Amino acid sequence: MSIDRTRRSHWFALVIAVGLAGSAAPAHAETPPWSVGVTDAKKAEAQKFLEAGNALFLDKKYAEALEKYKAAVAAWDHPAIRFNIVRCLIQLDRAVDASDNLKQALKYGAAPLEEAVYTEALSYEKLLANQIGDLTVSCSQPDVKVTLDGQPLATCPAKETRRVSPGPHQLVGTKAGLLTKSVEVVVLGGKAQEVPVKLDPLGRAAKIEHRWATWVPWVVFGSGFAIAGIGGLVDLNAVADMDSYDRTIAQNCSAMSCAPDDPRLAEVAGIKRDAERKNTIAVGVMIAGAATVATGAVMLYLNRGRTVYPESIERFTPSVTPLPGGAALSLTGAF
Repeated sequence: MSIDRTRRSHWFALVIAVGLAGSAAPAHAETPPWSVGVTDAKKAEAQKFLEAGNALFLDKKYAEALEKYKAAVAAWDHPAIRFNIVRCLIQLDRAVDASDNLKQALKYGAAPLEEAVYTEALSYEKLLANQIGDLTVSCSQPDVKVTLDGQPLATCPAKETRRVSPGPHQLVGTKAGLLTKSVEVVVLGGKAQEVPVKLDPLGRAAKIEHRWATWVPWVVFGSGFAIAGIGGLVDLNAVADMDSYDRTIAQNCSAMSCAPDDPRLAEVAGIKRDAERKNTIAVGVMIAGAATVATGAVMLYLNRGRTVYPESIERFTPSVTPLPGGAALSLTGAF
């Protein structure tokens, strides 16, 4: 691969030549710990991936460069290569991963790194320390499973610490027979926080819920019978009117049938019309009553009590109080 002089100068400002770092010690000196057990073939393989990663980094292809650096570290876990991984991770806004790799890059101190790079690494260490918080989760109930941001964290009893980015995070504890609990915690950069997780029994939080107030279906159900009863009374009145009409006809037209224009029929025609109208009304009212009774019965069925176990949500919000010579960090929680 050919590069111009300007780019080459940036290249060597960016990258520590692995071979030079290893040859800084006198020939008779012991093999440095970062080179123990690494063959020349592995060093050459690492150098190849390192150069490929450097070219990608200079082109600002940080994700691709990261993969090349990882391949180089797999061949030879040299602190200088590891520091190039840190550079990529910082560019990709992966502060926690960058901090983890920086610790490995500084494992042997300044010896495997050039002075300028070591100084840069120490600056990154201070920068990342303020961009990461330590979250410690403790629990004592057996077999409770705890996740952090959807990823498995611990099976209780346990006490686990994770380095996380600042901002909101979610802890969830679950176990059969206990009420699931979600703990929402806000982590501050450069601060350590400990959050206990304790689940409550289902019975403590259980409550009986109904779709409607318990009296509503009964009122509908009873109203249906009342409406049907009114319809029945109207129908009885219609039947009585029709019986009166029939008796009148039987009395006036017993010897011979009455002609359609007989004035005696006109006298009782109103009774018949009233009876028929009342019968029609009675049928409609009874149908409405029956429908209301059916609706009330369905509502009674649907309004059966349901045992509900709401998810418990606990929130921990940090607050910082200025004090002479420093500050105090406190956590407040609410259900």
